[in-house]
Order: sequence, then C-alpha cells, then structure tokens
Amino acid sequence: MSGRVVVKFGGADLSTPANVKKAARMVLELPYEERVVVVSAMGKMTDELVSLTAQLGEVDDSCYAEIVSIGERLSARVLCTSLKTQGAKAEFIDPADSSWPIITDSSFRNAKVDFELTKRMVQDFLVPRLKRSIVVVCGFLGKNSDGKITTLGRGGSDTTALLLGNCLEAEEVILVKETNGILSADPKSVPSACPINKMDIHEMFDLAYGGARVIKPEALKYKLPDQKLRIVSFNSNKLAEGGTEIVGSFNANSAELFSHEGLSAINVICEVNASNLQRVLAILNGKPVYGVSSGKNSVTVFTVKSEIIEVINELHNMNGVKALSFKEGVAMIQAVHPSFIDLPGAVSKISTALYEAGINILEVTTSKATVNVFIEENKLRSAMEAIGEVL
Repeated sequence: MSGRVVVKFGGADLSTPANVKKAARMVLELPYEERVVVVSAMGKMTDELVSLTAQLGEVDDSCYAEIVSIGERLSARVLCTSLKTQGAKAEFIDPADSSWPIITDSSFRNAKVDFELTKRMVQDFLVPRLKRSIVVVCGFLGKNSDGKITTLGRGGSDTTALLLGNCLEAEEVILVKETNGILSADPKSVPSACPINKMDIHEMFDLAYGGARVIKPEALKYKLPDQKLRIVSFNSNKLAEGGTEIVGSFNANSAELFSHEGLSAINVICEVNASNLQRVLAILNGKPVYGVSSGKNSVTVFTVKSEIIEVINELHNMNGVKALSFKEGVAMIQAVHPSFIDLPGAVSKISTALYEAGINILEVTTSKATVNVFIEENKLRSAMEAIGEVL
C-alpha cells in the first residue's frame, strides 16, 4: 500500500524496552510508504514531572512546559533508536529544532494551535523528510512564535497525531491504546463491557467528553472526512487491522446545522425525580425523543406529534401528575461543533441571532458539543438562516 499513515503510541506502550522494540516492529510492518510516529512520554513520566513541578512551588508556565516536555523528547529519541536498530531509516523532530512544525500561542500549559502556520511548516519541513525516513515526532508539545516550548494539555499527543494527519492529508491515523479499541463501558466498572467495531465521530466525541479516557475529544476536530481513524490495542501485535474505526468528521469551518419539524412539546406538572421521568418516557412507548428539560415542578418532552392525544391521555392518568399541556407546531434546530466545548458563548450567539430576527425561543437544551433550540415551526427557515450567519 502506498500513501501516508500517522501512528501514535501512548506512554504505557513505551514503558519498557521490550515494549519499545515491539512498537518499532509494529510500525515497520505497516503497509505504508510514508510513516509518522507520534510518541507520548514513557510510562508515567509526565505524571512524575508534573508532580515534581508542583513540589517546587510557583513554577513559571514557560518553565513548567520545558520540564514536562522532557518525557516526550526522550521517548522520541528512544523509539527512533529502536527503529534504527531494526534496520529502518528513521529520524526524530524535537521542539528545539528550527523545523519543528507545530506552532501555537503562548498558553504554555494548554496551548492553542496556529493551524495555518502549522500546516505550512508541515509541508515545508516534515513532508520532505518522509521521502527518506520514518519520522518520529514528540506528542503533546508545541512551540510559540518566540521559539519557546508549549504543551497541548493532558492527552495532547492525540491532538498531535490527528493534527499532523490533517496537515499531511494522511490516509490513516492509528491511535494505539491499552484497551481493545473502544469498549461499550469502562471494564473496571462494567465487567461485561464489549468492543465496538465502528463508532460515529459525534458519538465518540460525546463518549470521550463524558469521561471515557480513550481519546482527547478536542483532537477529533482535525479528522478529515475521507480519512481512516482507528483505535487499536497494543496487545493486538499488529496495527494494520482490527480495533475500532471512527467514521465521519466535523465541519472544521462552521457548525453543522440540522432541523426537525412536526414536533410537539409535552409539559407535565409533577415532582421531578427519577421515578416520574422513567414513567413519562415509558409512556412515549418508543417514540423518538428530541429533548427533555426540567423546571422546578415540571418536565418538558419534545417528541413527534403522531398519536399525541393518546399519549396525553395516558400521561394524564399517570400517578403523580398534577396537570399537563402540550404544544404542536414545534421545530428543533440542532447545532453541532466541537468548539462549543472550548469557547463560551455559543448559546448566546444563537439566542442573540434569533432575538434580532424576532424569533421566540421555546426551549434550549445542550449536551457536550450540541445545542438544541426549539422554536415555532413556521419560523424554522428564518431561524436556520439567522443561526447559520453567526456560527
């Protein structure tokens, strides 16, 4: 197979000499002509370095980045050496090099990438190296315009891998983890958790941001539409197959907007508790639910309007319901973008745009990178245009 691949190894994958040798062998067995390897610090080295800085007192942010960068910089040298001992042509890129490609702002502990400048650096300095050798890159690290080392925040090696995969237009990005791909739950909490072969990128983002420590959610915004992304277990012994494939991509330039018409909002006056919520949703009997919100003494459920009278009557007879009402002719606009997590103000932008367009908001619900806005159905077109202009 021709083309490019970016492979990222985590700290546990490089924790022993045997693991380093195995990682090098797995890279060499990949059927790609051009290979970039992103490495995390070996074992728990980053944790140890962070702990060290904490014990020193008030450490300057720039000094903090210099100290914690040592782990990845050492890993790059060690893996590069292992590749060479196994007969490969390999070289590493260090943030101290003038050709270091990942350029960021000066937020040393959680830097933001200058994507356009990084892409130019990748094309000018990284691509030519791929013609002659396997290139090993320190994960987690960047460099500001003054040449000082920055860090991309914990889990930043995932960001490095997907960022380089984007800039290189790589055919595939492979994230090597301890787990057997993505599991349906944390096996430490749910022993019956099982592997998932394929997952949509929006599902993966919600799962990761909700606490699954498999991938840094913000890194997913760099995945290209036609690019293959897999999460593979280090224990699988080969990287060319298996694991969990993450399909789809985010729109990098603007939020994705979706809409649903023909909805009803059912408002139930009752005590808000798990038992009542369970019974309300059970009565919907398989109908799609587009949103659930609660007030001090009420629950609102947005669903399709078909057979709404039967549903209302059944809810009315439910024990604990004091009163209810429903509103038809409701539409939902769903705005999705990973930047909603990092940048405050998405809901404000949407509500301001609708206010200026003279459109009343019935309800707003949010989850992870998604904002759902419920409005009068006859205002849907105008609302989509207004929101599209600000997002």
